[in-house]
Amino acid sequence: MNKKIFIHVDMNAFFASIEQRDYPELFGKPIAVTNGSHGSCIITSSYEARAFGVKTGMKINEGKKICPYLIQKASRPKVYVDTSTTIMNILKDITPDIQIYSVDEAFLELTNCMKIYKKIDHVIYKIKDEIYRSERLKCSIGVSFSKSLAKYASKINKPDGITFINKNNYHKYLDNSPVDSLCGVSSGIKLFLNQHNVYKCKDMKKIPISILANRFGNIGRKIWLMANGNDFEGLILDNLHPKSLGH
Repeated sequence: MNKKIFIHVDMNAFFASIEQRDYPELFGKPIAVTNGSHGSCIITSSYEARAFGVKTGMKINEGKKICPYLIQKASRPKVYVDTSTTIMNILKDITPDIQIYSVDEAFLELTNCMKIYKKIDHVIYKIKDEIYRSERLKCSIGVSFSKSLAKYASKINKPDGITFINKNNYHKYLDNSPVDSLCGVSSGIKLFLNQHNVYKCKDMKKIPISILANRFGNIGRKIWLMANGNDFEGLILDNLHPKSLGH
């Protein structure tokens, strides 16, 4: 059996980066994207704003209190979807094994394509180069032997980073990470785990998988496997481009 190779591509502050790209006067400045010019809720913000503590879901007035020079920018959903569609088409040229996870994220499986590419590094830089050449946007990329670890890896060196997690080094990244850093761990699941003295991923070994499976079903089983570096979920193939955006 071929060694599984998954890539998670995550665009950096996607909506805010598009605004900074299209309006050069905003480049390098703290901006917050809201739903309309009079919207009160921040959909996303630039990294310059995040450095002050501005977060998604925060009220714009609250954001301006902690970041006095915060610039409000009305969202442009059509531009975001059109840009996303172009990026996803670029990724589909890399491999047909792709799962579009959201408007700014996608999973690619390279397992069946490595006879063509030879080295995974070449694929990674090809992805970053082609997205930037086409859209002048940067992305972070995670590479691993499972989907969940590839997604986890893409968050580690943001923005514009590349992180490889393999079977030899996954303990280094996972063991001391909070359990809610894993995809799918809600506040309710976190509370349940904490009640069983599970606070970090390495603590998951303290409880049997059946406890999570009995309480949360398949998602509980998946979380237990993820924490132990044993998530075997494959791609969920879907050829449809994102058509709309949620807040």
